[in-house]
Amino acid sequence: MAGWAAGYAMSLIATAALTYLAFQVRSTGIFDRFIDPEVPSALFTIPISIGTLVVWTMIGLMIGSAYELGDLGEQRALLGSPSGPFAVAMIIVGFLPIPPLLVLFRQWWWLWLSQSVSFALLFGWAMPLLAER
Repeated sequence: MAGWAAGYAMSLIATAALTYLAFQVRSTGIFDRFIDPEVPSALFTIPISIGTLVVWTMIGLMIGSAYELGDLGEQRALLGSPSGPFAVAMIIVGFLPIPPLLVLFRQWWWLWLSQSVSFALLFGWAMPLLAER
């Protein structure tokens, strides 16, 4: 359940970020051949919300299952997380997408950084704390 909860929280954060990006990119006309310009932008966010909910909760369940099955809660604590090695691994995984995203879309560096920090905090710190309970 802890993995699902962390995934759900991440889906809310990702929905906000992707909705922001959709509104920014939509105003440039890039999506006009895929989505009718008459479709309201607010309606466009519904599939984003549903998609992130499904994807992030599934990712959370897989990460939570790996945490439990690998008995990673028994590792040494670090940075307030009950499992230091797991926290470090989630920090590394969370920041892996940053270099290519910065190369491709430098103008949204703050968005990529916020998503990576959110991932690292939710899965490296909050999820192990929730799993302890």
